[in-house]
Formats: sequence, structure tokens, C-alpha cells
Amino acid sequence: MSPRTRSALALGAAAMLAAGLAVLPGTAALADDATPVEPTAENVRSFLDGRVPELLEEHRIPGAAVSVVAGGEQVFAGGYGVTDADAGTPVDPDRVSFPTASVSKSFTAVAVLRLAEDGEVDLHADVNEYLPDEADLPDTYPGQPVTLHHLLTHTAGFEDAVAGMLADTRDEAAPLADYIPGYRPERVYPPGRFVAYSNYGYSLAGLVVEEVSGLSFEEYTAERVFAPLGMGNSGFAFPDDAAERFETATLYYGSPDDPAPDTYLNQMPAGGAYATATDMSRFMLALLGGGELDGERVLSPETVEMMTTRRDGLHPALAGSGYGVWEERPAGPGGPRSVGHGGDYVGAHSHYSILPEDDLGIYVVVNGDGAPAPLFEDARTLIVEEFLAEFAGVGRNPDLPAAADFPLEPYTGVYTTTRTSRSDPSALMIAMDQVMVSAADDGTLHTSSSVLGEQEWTPVEPGVFRSEKGDRLAFSEEDGEITGLGFDVISSQNYERVPWHGQPYLHLAAAGIALLVMATMLVWPVAALVRRLRGRSAPAPAGARAARLAAGAAGLLSAGFIGFMVWLLADQAALEQMLFNESPLLTAPLTALFVLAVALVAIAGASWFRRWWSLAGRIHYSLVVWAVAAFASVGAQYGLVWLPVPLP
Repeated sequence: MSPRTRSALALGAAAMLAAGLAVLPGTAALADDATPVEPTAENVRSFLDGRVPELLEEHRIPGAAVSVVAGGEQVFAGGYGVTDADAGTPVDPDRVSFPTASVSKSFTAVAVLRLAEDGEVDLHADVNEYLPDEADLPDTYPGQPVTLHHLLTHTAGFEDAVAGMLADTRDEAAPLADYIPGYRPERVYPPGRFVAYSNYGYSLAGLVVEEVSGLSFEEYTAERVFAPLGMGNSGFAFPDDAAERFETATLYYGSPDDPAPDTYLNQMPAGGAYATATDMSRFMLALLGGGELDGERVLSPETVEMMTTRRDGLHPALAGSGYGVWEERPAGPGGPRSVGHGGDYVGAHSHYSILPEDDLGIYVVVNGDGAPAPLFEDARTLIVEEFLAEFAGVGRNPDLPAAADFPLEPYTGVYTTTRTSRSDPSALMIAMDQVMVSAADDGTLHTSSSVLGEQEWTPVEPGVFRSEKGDRLAFSEEDGEITGLGFDVISSQNYERVPWHGQPYLHLAAAGIALLVMATMLVWPVAALVRRLRGRSAPAPAGARAARLAAGAAGLLSAGFIGFMVWLLADQAALEQMLFNESPLLTAPLTALFVLAVALVAIAGASWFRRWWSLAGRIHYSLVVWAVAAFASVGAQYGLVWLPVPLP
């Protein structure tokens, strides 16, 4: 959920994606003959006390809270470091509430499932049945309505627009009933086709809770989720409200001397909950206990089973989505089954994993973004990963299936992320997160990804491949054609296969060539100066001078935009602010260029009709106009041009 993390990944820094990424924990190396350690209170404390402080220091994070449940009880809850770097206040796992970020989606799912158990909603009915008219979803795919099942499994097919997600102040924050119809994203995929992480989808589910229950979302979850579980220091709240109700942690950017400001989330059900580590123990115990804790039941065992098992996904060979949880690792030679959810917010990063068959769970939250780290190697992830390796055997080297032999050519091509916008500048994510698939001469498949790097994959069965570490890659197919791919280490999004004309590399190449062609306009003033020095200068027609001035303005606008983008890419904080605040500075330059390009096409036609220059001069001018139009068109493809309707 963290805008800082989200933009960093979008720019290829490799961690939109830790912001909401469900990743596979428990990949720490474990010897084949190693026996998992029994998760007693003493063993768990010894392990965490030795490792967590090291990771906090290494990653420059002020504090962390960790809780562990096993055998039907909390066996550990500990605080490390400080909640306030200036005051030196230690972390108290019983009292200090941290933002849970996207872990909140698990609470939202429980709220929806309670309504389903009460017969108030049908998970497979058209969600429009439960929404006010102004919030109804359009019938983009006739006969394929969005359901609560789709919302809870991130398969509704929404674009992932960031506009409107955050407000700068409490007064600017929008109630769900206003936010949902005001920032409705495009439906870009038929429901069920792809997994595409959607904060809006969970916000929409939250509005259903309000409409059906007659209570505000915050009231319903307080009364029907947190209170029955005895989670007295937890709840959905804006930062200032949370600070009045709970003792809250101070959040930090990359170091303890860089505090993060409060931000106000319009998508409250998607990431607005606070909780203490011990309250999270109670939540994990309820899930592991079939929906009951201390005699209070929030869900039936059957509903908990439904929530915590795979409900949807791109391919059966891959980890998929439950309701409000991700299937992090299926049961197998590499360890027991685990499910859970992570969360990322400005200065707060959390994750919980439960192993239902082992009756084991861990929750970790930190109050700082920390120093930049490679994907899957941030402090929060490493704590969970190493704990599961130590106490559950997760990460044991699996027995790899034998290689198979079948044609690889059908799988080759370029695939772009399904978690992106089609209507605002965050569509740049498409260009920054793509996978190129090629067939190698040795019978393996090769993938090149800005997030996962270079990887080799051995064929297992048609549509399914494995790496040497046991990770899986699988492809979806419709009507005999490959349509997408998914990695089991990134279950929260898939990648859609794109035709040749939709490939980002082609678009970037076209933009680069267009800039080079526009750069040739520099010969015009040079040639004019040479003619003047030689005494051969003759006044050009006014129209010809205006034509070249207009083209020159387009070139300067393009060059200025490139400089502006280079500055933004170097200053992630500025980029985040502009993206989340819908700054017109992101779209105004290329919108003006788009309008200018239309005018230049007409001017180019006039240059041929009036024969303003020589044949070579007219050809050159026409090429420049093509370059301006091409550059503006590439910008439009990535949401950098304001258009009345989004491009298909």
C-alpha cells in the first residue's frame, strides 16, 4: 500500500511491487535433513531476540512488533526498538497500534463473510444488487457481472488507478459512499480472467457492508469483527482518530531521522486498520481455531475453511487467492501450506502468515520503510521467512518434477502487468513491469523481468514450468491461444500477453526515434544563419515561419517533458505526490503537445499545398510532424495525455 514502495517498484527498483504484492514467504535455505524446531515460548523468544534487532539495525528501521501463536495459544509477543525515535519510547506489543495497511483486507473479508453467513449477501450474485444506483458498475462485459467473490479474490478485472486513493487532510478525505462512484475505475478484463490486485475492489466490498448492514464500515467491523475477538486496540480509523483511541507508533521513511507525515486513505476497507501485535495474535488464533476464540464465534469452521483455501487464480499449478488472504505456499515437499497477507503503507510494513495444518502463525510489523532492499529481502519479509524455515520447515529443498518435452514457441512473447491503470499516469507501470519470454536452445524457457530479473524454466507439463529452486511459472489459455502468465512468488498479479503493437519496448523505441527526428529541427536555425552570413537570406513566407515556430515549440515541449520526467524519476517523493494528488503537471505538457500535433498535421498539409519549401524541406517537415504525433501518442498510451475517454 505504501506509495513510496509502490512508485519505487513502478520505476523498476523492485520492491505496487511490495505495495500489495502477495509474495511467497519461507524461501530461506533449509537443509534437507533439518528438523523444524518446536515453537515453544523459549525457543521462539531466543530466535527472535537474536535476529530481529540485527535486521532492524541493518535496515535502519526504528522499531518492530512480533507475535507468534502455536498450539492454540500465543507463545510470544515482543517489541523491538522504539515507536518514537526522538522520545526513545520502546515498542510495547500489547499497547502500541501500528497501521496494518493491506492486512486490513483480511478484516474486510471477515466482515463480508459474516454477512454471507447471515444470508444477507450472496458471494456469487451481481454486486450491483447491493449498491446504490450511483455506485453501480457498468455492464462492460454483458452476462459477466462482478460479484463479491471477484472482489475478495482480486479477479474483478478493474484497472489499478491511484487517483483519489489518498487525501492530504482529514477534511479532504471522502466517505466510501462518495469515493466509490467518484473514482470508479475502468473494467479492463472480464471478471475471473486474471488476478489483478485491487484496492478499489475491497473498498467496494466495504461499501456493500455499509449498504447491507445499515452501519458505517468502521462501526460494523468494530461490532462484528474486532469486539467479538477481544481486539480492543484495533480498528479502522484515520491517523488522528487512531491516535485518540490507541497508542500509535510514529512512522518513518528510510531512516529514524526522517518521519513520515500522516496520510488519509479514502480506501479505508483496503488498508485503513490499526492493530497491536497481541490483537493480531487473537485474529490468527481465531482463524486457526475455525472462527472461534474464547467462546466467541465470528465465522463458522466451514466459512473459515472457505476463506483460507484457494478460491481463484490464474492456473491450478500456482498459488492463488482465498478470501482476504493469499495462498502463500501450497502443501508439498518444500514445507506445509501457509496463507496470509502483507501490507505496505507510508512508513509501515506488516505481514502475517498462518499454517493451518501446523496450528502456527506469526505476525510482524515495522514502523519504517528502511534502507532500500532487493525484492523479498526487506526486514519484515526476512523475519517471517526465517521464522517459518526455523519452526515449520518451510524452504526445504523440494523434489523437483522431471522435465517434460513439448513445444515452447506458443509461450514466447511479451507480457505486461495486469495491475496497472489505463486512465491515469500510473499506466507507466505497464512499461516498467513487463516480462519477455523466449525459448532457449537447451529446451528451457527464459524470462526477463524488471521485477524478478533473468530466470530459466524447465518444462513440467504443457503450460507449467519450474525453476531450479522449485518456483513455478504457468500460463493461461483461451480458445487455444496463450493469454497470460503468472509466477507463484507473485500471486497478487498476473501478466497479460500483448500483441506486437502493444509491446512497451516498441512504444519506447518509437518515442526515442521521434525525439531524434525532432532533434533534426536544430538544422533550421543553423541553415538560416549560414544563409544570412553568405548573404543569400530571403524572407520566408509568414506561414512558413509560423509553421517552423510551431514545430519548434513542440520540440521544446517534448524535450522539456523528458527533462521533467528524469527529475521525477530521481525524486520518488515528488512523483508519489503528483500521482496520488492527480497533479495536472503530469498530463498538461503532453496534452498540449497532443493538441499541437493535431494542428501541425494541418500545417504540414498547408506546406505541401503552398510549396513553402523545397521537396526535401517539405518531406523533412512532415517527418518532424510525424515525430511529434508519435511522441504524443505514446504518452497517451500511458495515461500522460488527458482524453475524454481512455484508450482501449
